[in-house]
Amino acid sequence: MKKTGIIFGKFYPIHMGHVDFIQKASGFVDELYVVVCSDDTRDKKLFEESKMRKMPTIKDRLNFVKGIFKYQNNIKLIHLAEDGIPFYPNGWKLWSERVFEVLLQNDIKVNVIFSNELQDVENYKNNFLTLPNFEKVFNKNLTIQTIDINRDNFPISATEVRNSPYHNWDFMPKPVQEFFTIKVAIIGTPHSGKTTLVHKLSNCYNTNFVEDYKKKYLKKNNLKNLEEKDFNSIAEKYQKKILNSVKSSNKLVFIDTEFCSLQANLMEFKSKENEIINNFIKNEDFELIFYLESEKKTDKIKEFDKNLKEILKKNNKKIVILKLNNNNFTEIYNCCLRYINKMIE
Repeated sequence: MKKTGIIFGKFYPIHMGHVDFIQKASGFVDELYVVVCSDDTRDKKLFEESKMRKMPTIKDRLNFVKGIFKYQNNIKLIHLAEDGIPFYPNGWKLWSERVFEVLLQNDIKVNVIFSNELQDVENYKNNFLTLPNFEKVFNKNLTIQTIDINRDNFPISATEVRNSPYHNWDFMPKPVQEFFTIKVAIIGTPHSGKTTLVHKLSNCYNTNFVEDYKKKYLKKNNLKNLEEKDFNSIAEKYQKKILNSVKSSNKLVFIDTEFCSLQANLMEFKSKENEIINNFIKNEDFELIFYLESEKKTDKIKEFDKNLKEILKKNNKKIVILKLNNNNFTEIYNCCLRYINKMIE
């Protein structure tokens, strides 16, 4: 007979200790159901008490688990909404009834419950095996199996990750790291040193950067001037490059210019904003934008500066303005480090 196991958890967020626990459990059964539990009120409170910069939704948390175990076919995923039930360790009776309903709806019958919390063993037995018609979803010889009690391979908790995500970076699986990667854009007036600063910062933090694709596009297509359709292609390519770069970055990724800058470039010869680029602007989520101002401003640079700042203001983009004084680029560099370190510490 097929043997089916189950694991319950908030996985807020899932970390390498959870991954190790789930993989160990999956080796004992033919199918293992990982139940991601959510409660909007509790989850919001956990986020507010954490040091996480972004709040993972239930959809994010389900996607984390799905992405991590996509190549392990015997690991299945279920969502359990716990709203209206008293928070753990209370509410066991109501919670057990909710679990029963979800298992029944999904036509799942469980042989073994896996736990790494000794105190939960008796609660599982006392509440699941006393439910009316419990044998519809639980085997009458239901086993509660404890494994990984001492967290031998990964001594970490979700609380520790929430309280210090960037210091516990190596305990996060790749999909979770991607979610928490900080995207830093370096923008500003032409010839202000944006590209140089991007290279310096990516070297300092040993991470990736996304180049100014507009420059590459011109060179690649042997163009001197761009048309509006070219800007659409550049924006789409930019977005793909940013997404790909995040997948292999180390806490941060640096972007050389971005979509607001692209819009300002376009407005140098077209007075009306491009709606496709506007959509990219609205959906971008750069946590930090440094704006470099050149010391010497021609009329053309002044016009670009004016347009870019208006676009940023219109879209409620917060920026840190950096002015180069007496060609002291190290001062700019150190200023950026202070801002970034504050974010990750």
